Amino acid sequence: MANSKTIVTCAITGASLTPSMSRALPVTGEEMRTQSVDAIKAGAAIVHLHAREPDGQPTNAISAWREFVPYIRENTDAIINMSASMGSTAESRLEAVLDLRPDIATVIVGSMNYGLFRKAENQGVSKFETEWERDAFGPKSYDIVTSNSFAKIARMIDILIDNGIAMEFECYDVGHLYILERHLSTKNVKKPIIVQFLTGILGGIPSDIDHLLHMKRTAERLFGDELILFTHGTGTGNIRAASYGALMGTHIRVGQEDNLFEFPGVPFASNAAQIEKMGRIFKEFGIEMATPAEARQIMHLQ
Repeated sequence: MANSKTIVTCAITGASLTPSMSRALPVTGEEMRTQSVDAIKAGAAIVHLHAREPDGQPTNAISAWREFVPYIRENTDAIINMSASMGSTAESRLEAVLDLRPDIATVIVGSMNYGLFRKAENQGVSKFETEWERDAFGPKSYDIVTSNSFAKIARMIDILIDNGIAMEFECYDVGHLYILERHLSTKNVKKPIIVQFLTGILGGIPSDIDHLLHMKRTAERLFGDELILFTHGTGTGNIRAASYGALMGTHIRVGQEDNLFEFPGVPFASNAAQIEKMGRIFKEFGIEMATPAEARQIMHLQ
């Protein structure tokens, strides 16, 4: 499944890393605008977005999203991909998506033990500056199960189909690919099917090359030729996982959502710094980054 050019997604901020881990993590609307535009200038064709409160706490408030999504749309030609991971119901998860109508909305297809405490360990953080961080990464995090039921995901797919918004399906393990196959067998999702491998969390499949190959072969067997694959890992293995993905012929994702450190104790200066690093790696292997226009053509997006 070789690609003539490789699409690079930059995941700008996410919801599971925090300002106490790195000052370079964008939090405010202004930081989101600046880091998104800079990452696009560095070569990202897609920006994958989450929203945060001023203290860094993740939120799905439409007012927070409006601080940066319209600006990115008006000032770049990049593909906008909004996360739809926060909320107890399908409708609440998609509130901001339906208001701002991105090119793509991300749907997580399986439940899991996310293990936020592992995120803190991997980023080398033992002391948090805010109460919400202490709550999210402390003892309570051992009791959290991320719930993505069959009913919730089916409803999200129906809503997005009805509203003509493309979907990216995030799969954290091989079993999630089979869950996705079940959904797609009963849903008229527009082709191609966009699948993102998210590897390296404690409750999912690791980012080792043999696991990535297994995920790739399984996805290709289940979904055939009408498939767009993205690979990304989490933690300090993120750049390595993305490099594996590009060499396997998939598209990739990097960014401050997935990993804050270039080397242990050495934080990336920005999202753009991660895109620039991937550009240097790509150059060594003769891999070209797709422009936003080329990415739209590859993904059949208007």
